[in-house]
Amino acid sequence: MQLSELGRPFTGGSWCGSSSGPAAYYSETSTVTVTVKLFGSPQIPFAFKLRYRFVSKREAIVRFGSPAAPLERGQVAPGTYCTRQFEECYRKPCRLQSPNYPGMYPRNVSCYWSLRQKFVPTCKHAMIAVRQEAAHKMHMKRSINVAGLNKTARALRAWRDCTGERDHLIFYDGGSTNDPVLAKYCGGDWLPRVVSRGPEMLVAFHSSPFSIPLHSPPSHSPLRGFELDVDVIFADSDSLDYSRHPSKCEFDVNATSPDSDEVWTGRGRKGRLISPKHSLPPNTTCTYKFRGFPGDLVWISFISYSERALLVGESTHALLSNGSIGNGCSTRLRIWDGNNLIEDKCDEPPKLCDHTALSNATRLTRPCSVEESYLSTDRTLVIQHHTEDGTALHPASFKLKYEFVDTRLGGDSWPDREEVGPCHRIFKKEHVGEVTAPRNIFLYGRGGANSLNCVYRFEAGVDERVRLILNNASFGLNPSCETINDPHSARHMCDHISESHTSELNIYERPWNDIRIHRACICDNSTLSSKSIVFTSSARNLELQFTARDMNITEDFTVIHFHILFELIKMSNCPRNQRLRGYGGDIQFNIPPIDRTENLCMGMPWVVEARYNRSLFLLSWGAFLPLKPRVDEPSRCPTSNRIMIYSGRPPKLVRVVCPAEPGARPLAVHVFSEEWWGEALSHIVQRPPNFLVEWVGFEPGVAAISWLEISRSRSSLLQQLQVPINASTNDTDLECAYRCPELDACISAALWCDGKDHCPSGYDESEAQCGATSKLLNSLPLSALAAAAAVISSIILLVCLTLHRLRARRRRRLAKKKLLTGPRLLDPSLNS
Repeated sequence: MQLSELGRPFTGGSWCGSSSGPAAYYSETSTVTVTVKLFGSPQIPFAFKLRYRFVSKREAIVRFGSPAAPLERGQVAPGTYCTRQFEECYRKPCRLQSPNYPGMYPRNVSCYWSLRQKFVPTCKHAMIAVRQEAAHKMHMKRSINVAGLNKTARALRAWRDCTGERDHLIFYDGGSTNDPVLAKYCGGDWLPRVVSRGPEMLVAFHSSPFSIPLHSPPSHSPLRGFELDVDVIFADSDSLDYSRHPSKCEFDVNATSPDSDEVWTGRGRKGRLISPKHSLPPNTTCTYKFRGFPGDLVWISFISYSERALLVGESTHALLSNGSIGNGCSTRLRIWDGNNLIEDKCDEPPKLCDHTALSNATRLTRPCSVEESYLSTDRTLVIQHHTEDGTALHPASFKLKYEFVDTRLGGDSWPDREEVGPCHRIFKKEHVGEVTAPRNIFLYGRGGANSLNCVYRFEAGVDERVRLILNNASFGLNPSCETINDPHSARHMCDHISESHTSELNIYERPWNDIRIHRACICDNSTLSSKSIVFTSSARNLELQFTARDMNITEDFTVIHFHILFELIKMSNCPRNQRLRGYGGDIQFNIPPIDRTENLCMGMPWVVEARYNRSLFLLSWGAFLPLKPRVDEPSRCPTSNRIMIYSGRPPKLVRVVCPAEPGARPLAVHVFSEEWWGEALSHIVQRPPNFLVEWVGFEPGVAAISWLEISRSRSSLLQQLQVPINASTNDTDLECAYRCPELDACISAALWCDGKDHCPSGYDESEAQCGATSKLLNSLPLSALAAAAAVISSIILLVCLTLHRLRARRRRRLAKKKLLTGPRLLDPSLNS
């Protein structure tokens, strides 16, 4: 049986053989000719039955759609039976229908459907997609039954199953038959989505020359042939959703400079990447090359990875390996870290961080760990994803996150002899530069870290100081801390509302290598919003400490960061030694400074240290103030000057003194080192006690401090240790020879009766201890003693001169006498 229509080329194909059941044929034109030829002998039974009906175009809604929603069936190419051209399918739905749809199509027919999208919006890239999910619209061949196939599975025949006698569809990735073939399909109850790389696709349909009329059980749909849906997919033109090269599948992912403004938005430094949205031809390898800047690492984590073989039986593999990268694998994933292969998966998923896919606007998931992701050791990383069968009929897709991790820190590494963190740095070579928070994501909550502690040390040269300019800082979205001014020193300090989830920036000075003094603390986002903060050190070495505790899984350097400019300025160092050791001494403070030395030493603290097994005592004049006074509490001090006393290592504020005129005994205040009261007896062995004294002067004034190295008498020490004392022992053997009774403390013999009061009561210089003469001499001022010494020296010199003159006169007399008596000795008569 042959069918031909008026105005259409004759195909020459035939239906033959026996068939039962209805087989519908809908003509494309208003005239159709049916030709039946009988080649058998008269003895062979023959029967033929045909029914016909004339249907108006308005009734043929399955083919043309309804008048309200017509279907786009393309334009028939002149001189062809069914070749059509489709354009701009994004405006209205396009359908690829088999010839004479919804009835059976002719034999020995070839159709070419050209799909083209001419209009592409700015900054977009167009791709053509063809698919059919509805089984009743796919009737090329009867669905196959494969042993062991799940009853709910949907079988397909493709590639090698599509021999010459089978009807088949061919999808070309482009507008001609010379373009790569995406899929060759010849049967099944559905068609997976086939997507072209660009805005053109050619679909070819070929039917075999001979076939029996199609038929199906009455319960099935009466439709015959097939109908394919056409979609137009638009992707961003600068995205990685499609391959830009027509014959290669290569992607270059290059990082933007971490020093550019784009680092704060993350554009180019991190993002998401999916496998190509378009279908890949068989035996295709897609290569993704990640390249960062010097100091970058590449961090990737797969959110999802899937590969599903839609082909069964003979069609398990579309092509033989033939030495390709697949080597027998339907899909193969390789990851290269430089020249090192760090992952090679054959038909298996890589390490997955799939819980990330559960994140949404209301739910956050934990960061990907190292065991769930891949991290390069250099700035390059390459991913190769190979598909043996193509992705149209063997979908293989993945979704991953990538990030270029900036590991640069600036400055020099910390000395190996010190235990440091991963972001401790030293700046001593550059005289001008900038310091920022680290951009290494693994140091923040989003990279899996719980806390961050970075220390930046600035070491100036001789006659140099460090100046910092704090430009901006951020301590998280909702800092649980407030920056306030210290009521005593007027410095910035941090007032923590909660000890958890806090970030802060602290400034410390190191006047000596083993002593670090806190100078400022900033912890909220509003402190630097209006103006910068400038800080100039009083010592050569300064440290900046940036800490964050209990970071959440969304925080990184975009919400926790700082930016500081630094410079080393010329300024003479403090010329005097302000770290004191010995038996005792005095320190005086003056505002304004009385000389150049005191001016250069402004801001430098004094450190007083005792020997092992000794204690320290400080004497000053004024009144103690609360360490942390309430903000609404009025100050009880008539001056804004303060004496700040610290103790321990690191220094801890123990006393704040409102200074008064030195020497006024009613205003004397006493401070003992902590172990004096037995609070830290173990420290006596571990380290000697010390006091750090800082003078904070805002207005003209004078203050002073005296210090003593003291120790307990034996009886006092035994009493403190609650050790019983033997009553038979002489009490004088238990006491020290030089003792301040009001302190119950022993002092050095060198301080006893030296002309200056060291005990607060002056007991060490009393008349009872030193005698009247000694008291008188010791009570004289130094100038009087010097004058007395000069007078005595003059008297002694005068006496010596007088004696010398008397002796000279006597010698002259003796010489004259000898001269007169000499001649008489020669005349004996004159001797009488």
